[in-house]
Amino acid sequence: MKYKTIFFDADGVLIKDKFLFTDQLKQDYGIEIEKMLPFFTGVFRQCSVGKADLKEELVKVIDDWGWNGTVDELLEYWFTKGTQFEEDVIELVKSLCDKGIRCFMATDQEAYRGGHLRQTLGGGKVFEEVFYSAGIGHSKKTPEFWDDVFTRIGESSRSQTLFIDDDKEKINAVAQFGIDTYLYTDLEALKKRLEGYL
Repeated sequence: MKYKTIFFDADGVLIKDKFLFTDQLKQDYGIEIEKMLPFFTGVFRQCSVGKADLKEELVKVIDDWGWNGTVDELLEYWFTKGTQFEEDVIELVKSLCDKGIRCFMATDQEAYRGGHLRQTLGGGKVFEEVFYSAGIGHSKKTPEFWDDVFTRIGESSRSQTLFIDDDKEKINAVAQFGIDTYLYTDLEALKKRLEGYL
């Protein structure tokens, strides 16, 4: 069996819809995605690698968005209604773990949501551990992210590792670090790819 370790992305793989949070805000509160886009394409990227604090940055923009609650209430909304897990994918992960495959989450997240995912899915609840970019200080598109992760998990052989993500740009970046990659499209296709491991 080639793969001893498999890393799964969060949004778009473990989580149903990577744009669910902004879509739900528009649906439930009428907040236009165009109003939020500059934040998520701007300073949010600094939050994602631990260079800025999400709560501090949200305070500056939520009035303009038209959010009437607090920042903490917005994050609670995001972590619940804007984060819905794919139960079938979670069952796949558990099946792999039962077969002795070490399964981890590797995701680009700011500190609060990353911590929420770790608390919810890490520590053996679903994954052995959840690694997120703000906690490491680098995006998973960088070699520094993976150097840190492999040091933490005590694995030396990247050739026995598979990384699953729905983002082609990230797949192409991680493939340069000696890690096999798989571009996720749907669960059935992934099951076929992992047929010998289930």
